[in-house]
Amino acid sequence: MAKRTKINHLICLVTLAIGLIIGGSVSASVSEVNTRTAPVIGHAPVVSDVTFDQMTPAVHDTVTATPTITDEDHDTPVTSLYQWQLDGKDIPKATENSYRLVPGDGNGKKLTIMVTPQTDPAITEPATGIAFTSSPIITQGLAPEAVAVKIYGKPEVGQLLTGSYLYHDSDTPKDLEDTSSSGTQFEWICSRSSSKKTLATAKTYTLQDADVGCEISFNVTPRSISGIPNTGAQAQSKALNVIKAVPPPEIRLFNGNQIGDRSGPGYNIEINYVNPGYGALKSIVFQEHKGGSEKNYPLDEVKVGELTNSHSLVTDSGSAIKFGKNARSSTGAIISVYATLHFQNGKRLQGSSGYITLE
Repeated sequence: MAKRTKINHLICLVTLAIGLIIGGSVSASVSEVNTRTAPVIGHAPVVSDVTFDQMTPAVHDTVTATPTITDEDHDTPVTSLYQWQLDGKDIPKATENSYRLVPGDGNGKKLTIMVTPQTDPAITEPATGIAFTSSPIITQGLAPEAVAVKIYGKPEVGQLLTGSYLYHDSDTPKDLEDTSSSGTQFEWICSRSSSKKTLATAKTYTLQDADVGCEISFNVTPRSISGIPNTGAQAQSKALNVIKAVPPPEIRLFNGNQIGDRSGPGYNIEINYVNPGYGALKSIVFQEHKGGSEKNYPLDEVKVGELTNSHSLVTDSGSAIKFGKNARSSTGAIISVYATLHFQNGKRLQGSSGYITLE
């Protein structure tokens, strides 16, 4: 209720009729008529400030505005009129005190709200104040993303690894990737137990001996040329275990009976190899290949310390295997051998010999 004296018009019409007194009775009638109270001419309500529950809202966030309203006549405000604006332009249908940002609203745009205060017009006029536009708050877009982060190449010492990823931005319009030296950042990480070490900051990296045993990963921190924010979260590839490549065994064939106790037509095999800690040698499986006809003969298997079917002893010094073997092909044939060394721990090494002509 307004704190002032209102003008009340009270018209009292009193009619006193004194008539004849008949039978000792007196009749009197009083009528009172009240006129309706009219609105008082006072002061319009005023908005002096607007506060927001979020000062850096991003796309999909909801912002709520709270205006500070005063009225010199101390009238109680009723629901105000609201209109949200983006970069000074009205947002269609955004006429509540809260607004949810949609794609296209972010990326550093200025979000404001225009508030028109109101009081009850039945009490005081004017009941509608002057529209007040808030100070702008700067909207945030969606940060860029690095997706499908992968490593190409073998995780072996001496091998070149290449990092790969896809750049993605969900803003409307999309923010382009910053590919400058200060833009998207790369990092090769070597993890051992609880420790981590940065190996390189380029898209490629050549593995070193010191990296053996590392769980290596490729990490990408995406950055865009424009937009707020312009830096996304770091994305990481699947980690790979770095090993030192084991050279394939060197297999040499030659004619004659220089190795073992073999007699008759055939060839000798010498296999030089490096055991990278696989344990004891279990067996050697090999296959004779005849050139020209491109024929592969059935597999043969021999074991260290045992005789071959041609009575040649299989020997192994730990780095060289030697034995003799009767050939499946006839004299004059051009042959090669493909061999697989099987170790007790299930690992294996494979290699091929060059060609010789059987004598």
